[in-house]
Amino acid sequence: MTLAITPTVDDVRTNAVFEELMWAIARPGIERRLPAAGFNAVAESLIDRECSFHAETDRALSDLITLTGSKPAAIDKADYVFAPIDAETGVAALAALKIGSLSYPDEAATLFATARFGSGQALRLFGPGVRDTLTIEVDGIHPSFWSMRAKSLRYPLGWDLFLLDDDRLIGIPRSTKIEVL
Repeated sequence: MTLAITPTVDDVRTNAVFEELMWAIARPGIERRLPAAGFNAVAESLIDRECSFHAETDRALSDLITLTGSKPAAIDKADYVFAPIDAETGVAALAALKIGSLSYPDEAATLFATARFGSGQALRLFGPGVRDTLTIEVDGIHPSFWSMRAKSLRYPLGWDLFLLDDDRLIGIPRSTKIEVL
């Protein structure tokens, strides 16, 4: 006798979010669409009791993530960081994100931030997953963020970045080089 478990509506949604996250990081700069908007859907799909997180500026998100059994952590210790990067003070704090080690580069942080796509700072992306180059426009991010990111990354060390604009998503892995135009 074969036992088949039918996925719930929540299972289908979280799997779809996870799939979009993977496509976004595999194709840097290409906009993807999530089945649900915001950090909550992302957190629900990625975080479990084996992860740590930092969501200091979003109490409701922090409370939701805590329900998974995950533990809140300081920004320099967290596996997943949900943070605004629209102010210089926030950017300075992000310079402490975990970058992994040569033995374990996968122990780096993943940063999630809100942005607005289609206007603002023009960025030229190149590297693995990008055919030739790709130019995107992103607003709502402090200009100092991009230079801080460049100084923080030493591939394979560094952290991955996901930008969210409502239900739209752009992934930028640590292997992607960015030229600010």
